[in-house]
Amino acid sequence: MADSEHEDGDANPSELPALRLKLYVESLQVLMPERQFKLLMDVLRGYAELGGGRIAMKLDDEERELFTPAVQRELLVLLGLIGALTPGHEDRADRVVADLGDGEWAKEVMSLVPLEVASDPARLREMRDRLDAAEGRRASDRATVEGIAEASGMAGAEETGPS
Repeated sequence: MADSEHEDGDANPSELPALRLKLYVESLQVLMPERQFKLLMDVLRGYAELGGGRIAMKLDDEERELFTPAVQRELLVLLGLIGALTPGHEDRADRVVADLGDGEWAKEVMSLVPLEVASDPARLREMRDRLDAAEGRRASDRATVEGIAEASGMAGAEETGPS
């Protein structure tokens, strides 16, 4: 009998998160257009290689067109399934994608949340507001850095090049 099977032929419970992820990826591969699936897997690989967290991606025009809200939702679901691979965090596989809406800075915000959060508009609004505030701070920080670069003569130097 294989280590991953019980006497009744069922998978070992500790392997269920990995099997669930594998099945979900295989389903997406069948259901999604090939180019969208490839982009989704590339983004997921990049995310994993960077160690997770918040990442910024540079997408060309074709990739931006392919990276639809539906693909972004699938990315969040996959991140939940991957999170469920960590012992003690199996419940992450049961999270759902919630649309948080638009804030002043953050637009079309989505997040992977527990079901009880997804059904609580006040908690969703709080999440959106926190994310929006963070995005506002990032925008302010970018503007400050760009202002410093411009004032120091560093901005635009790469555009003009040597004469």
